Amino acid sequence: MNLFERIIFSILFWTISILTVLQVYIIFNSPPNEWDSMTGHLNRILYFLNQGSTEHFIGTNFNIDTYPKSFCSIQVYPFLMSGYNEHFFKLPNFGSFWLICFASYGILKQLGASYKSRLFGSLIVFLSPNIIMQSILTDTDIILGGYLVSIIYLILAFINTQRLIYVYFLGLAFGLALSHKITFVFSFIPLLIIYLYSFYATGKYHILYKLKHFFYAHLLGIIFFVAPTGYIANYLYYNHPIGPEVATKHQSVERAGSVNNLIIQGTRNVVRYSFDVLNLDGLRNWSIVEEKQLLLKSKLIKLDQYFNIGLESTTDFTIIPFSFNRRFEFYNGSPIYGSIFILLILPSIFIFFRRPNLTKGIFLLAFILHFITLAYSAPYDPWKGRYMISSLIYIVPFFVYIADHFFYNSPGRVSKFFFFCTIILISFSALSTIGLNLRALPFDAYGKKSIFSLNRTEALTVSRPDITLAYENFEKIVPANAVVALGTINDDYEYPLWGKEFKRKLIPINPFGQGLQKIPKEAQYLFFASSVIKPLNTDIRLGTQLDMKKGIMVPAEDYYLRKLF
Repeated sequence: MNLFERIIFSILFWTISILTVLQVYIIFNSPPNEWDSMTGHLNRILYFLNQGSTEHFIGTNFNIDTYPKSFCSIQVYPFLMSGYNEHFFKLPNFGSFWLICFASYGILKQLGASYKSRLFGSLIVFLSPNIIMQSILTDTDIILGGYLVSIIYLILAFINTQRLIYVYFLGLAFGLALSHKITFVFSFIPLLIIYLYSFYATGKYHILYKLKHFFYAHLLGIIFFVAPTGYIANYLYYNHPIGPEVATKHQSVERAGSVNNLIIQGTRNVVRYSFDVLNLDGLRNWSIVEEKQLLLKSKLIKLDQYFNIGLESTTDFTIIPFSFNRRFEFYNGSPIYGSIFILLILPSIFIFFRRPNLTKGIFLLAFILHFITLAYSAPYDPWKGRYMISSLIYIVPFFVYIADHFFYNSPGRVSKFFFFCTIILISFSALSTIGLNLRALPFDAYGKKSIFSLNRTEALTVSRPDITLAYENFEKIVPANAVVALGTINDDYEYPLWGKEFKRKLIPINPFGQGLQKIPKEAQYLFFASSVIKPLNTDIRLGTQLDMKKGIMVPAEDYYLRKLF
């Protein structure tokens, strides 16, 4: 390597080293606190452990029963093997972070990229804000990305070796991905395109022979992994593989209604997500960067209003309405690609059109199809940056264009300087993503304390500060091994109520779709929201801060505690 190359790779390696130290320290020194985990994912693991199985169980949040059970099956093992250490819930995500990055190197090697180009491409993946954010959380999407990157690698390995063993590994990986999360269907069409390309690129076997083995391999994956995970149970209980009607209409294509409306609103979503991607996520955690972006976006807002496109004004087929000026909590907690897309991916696509390549064209088509499918198959949601981890995997081969240009051509000094600045910006963006993450601040920032200086309840409820006092009072009053009946609603955090040692027994008496049930005789306490159960004069009002408005995504319920003995 020459001096320029050594400088570039040194910056990348040092950034990743600092990033890794921060990741590990945050993982093992702060509890999980993601919204979905507090209401559903981690909460249901404790319910399953409480009842001794993962059989049908209706909790307060519909995800407890309807969400595929393979993810909690992965999370529960490190939790149990560590002696109920909640920090280990994050290990599958951190492991997937490294898997995606190393597998990206493998994909580029299978595609014939040179050593420096594939090393550069895989190191850039390390620095993508959405992957970094998911690596320290307990959300599901980075795990799905790990399965997808394995599938892509196995397809390419089959193309290069023409060994059928890779087809069967591919089928099993496909089954694992589909068993993990229904959003894997977003990759069905992109993967079909790559599958068809693999049939074209492997001339050793007759096409019917390849189709037969692809079918058998995927059938095995479905039988071994998809069938037991919960889709069949959902169909039996709710007449739909995803779950009850509220789930299908809230987060799926059914919310659009007619096909004509789906085409209109889905097209709007394509434009909305395109604008979301064209942001300096990570860097915009610094107010000065966001202020400059707001000046540029003011022109876009005027264009939207002038042509009556309805990106902001139309709220049909949206979970949370689109805004050009994305709320801080959204771009801070669910960033997308940031400067990587603007400074590396877009230039790589321009180079592709000047020097087209069939294989890379297939991957570009897969990226576009995944992006479009995301827009049409579900309502717009500003939290969907995490879904685009899978989109990124399809575009990884394009990093080779930039790397080849700077490492194997003879760029001028000005070009080298701009490339150096690009790497600095991407590195700074990566460190800002984790260093200024509102849900797990490693340092005091934004007028808030570091996650390490908070007590457990404060850390668990950092995204819902209006409930912190109520949950702290609950923790002070209720013994660690008490039996507690819960009269809560779908959005209520139940995970903190299990206690630090997870010795409490929780019994939901307002299960999803079932209505309020009788309080069981074994319950010693009743924790409830006043909207579910009318409080008595003798009940203890726990102190929800109902007047708190700043930074509140969903207002808290007014919580009470009743002693039942």
